[in-house]
Amino acid sequence: MGRCEGYYRLENRRCDRDAERRTQAADGELYALCPYHSAQVWTASVARWSGDSGLRQSAPVDLRSAPTRDQSFSWG
Repeated sequence: MGRCEGYYRLENRRCDRDAERRTQAADGELYALCPYHSAQVWTASVARWSGDSGLRQSAPVDLRSAPTRDQSFSWG
């Protein structure tokens, strides 16, 4: 399937692991992800990359967008 499209924001680099599944991000696009980034749904970022290199072709995108006030959970 290729290399993971996960993005480490603090280190400004691409993930080195092999992708195992495709996941839809907040922008509606599908990204190939490793098990680590697939499990980090609320905190992970993804980006489009130039082949297997570390050169980004797109701006980083969150896997899931933060819930808005209308979508938040409230107690009875």
